[in-house]
Amino acid sequence: MIGAKIRSLRVEKGLTLTELAEKAGIAKSYLSNIERNLQNNPTFEYINKIARALDVEQERLLFEADSVGNSEVQNDLMNFKKALAQMDDYQLEELIDYIEFTMWKRKQMN
Repeated sequence: MIGAKIRSLRVEKGLTLTELAEKAGIAKSYLSNIERNLQNNPTFEYINKIARALDVEQERLLFEADSVGNSEVQNDLMNFKKALAQMDDYQLEELIDYIEFTMWKRKQMN
């Protein structure tokens, strides 16, 4: 799902896999795995890097067009994006660590 969107946008913008990987600052092999859905759960950090390199909103990569159409969801996403934009690098790292810890803890409970 997310891989197909990334590939479609990459091709639409005339970028090769190598060019997008370099522009995003990620490994070409990792980007290839995402596009081929071999890595179907990339971290927000990587999604953000890819979205910036493609010059699109992160939401365009993360959500189906129909689900973003819901105004309440759209408002929540925009508020979240604004909050993220105001965070410094340390705060973003802390948020990422918290999310990764929460995901790890959920896996441990299952």
